[in-house]
Amino acid sequence: MDSDFEVSGDGYATGLDIFWRDEKTVKNLDYWISYSYLDTERQYLNFQETATPNFASSHNISAVGKYWVEDLKSQIGLTYNYTSGRTFTNPNLDGFLNDKTTSFQSLNLNWAYLIDQQKILFLSVTNVLGRENIFNYQYSSTPNPMGDFNRRSIGQAADRFIFVGFFWTLGSNDNQLDNL
Repeated sequence: MDSDFEVSGDGYATGLDIFWRDEKTVKNLDYWISYSYLDTERQYLNFQETATPNFASSHNISAVGKYWVEDLKSQIGLTYNYTSGRTFTNPNLDGFLNDKTTSFQSLNLNWAYLIDQQKILFLSVTNVLGRENIFNYQYSSTPNPMGDFNRRSIGQAADRFIFVGFFWTLGSNDNQLDNL
């Protein structure tokens, strides 16, 4: 079986990553902040021209905090994620990959209750504020009577996700609280 492979694309990517973590300044608080910047364009697969691919976002920020409350035998966590909009081709405008989605943002909360050294009850709620995050759009293949292509957004299956779990560590006195 013969295969004809060709790598004739072109492009560049530059960026910056910053990470900060602190678990000593405030007693029982562990937090970290990360930021990534990406500047990229490429002649990719069937691209008509060099452009920023729709899977690349310029800015990504994540802030995570976990606080241990001794009296409640609980760890309370908070996470915020931000991703700048991604490119897509809007057929109602001239050009290729000529528009951007809105940013992705999510505020998440979690609570872990230490029942005993080997048992943890865990509750997590993602996207607490119920923000409608849009990843891309799907356009009609034909224009409407006004000459515009109608679209529908492609987003999350649910605005929020709730998870309740019970973790039981077998064969050891070490719990998995640090891993939650």
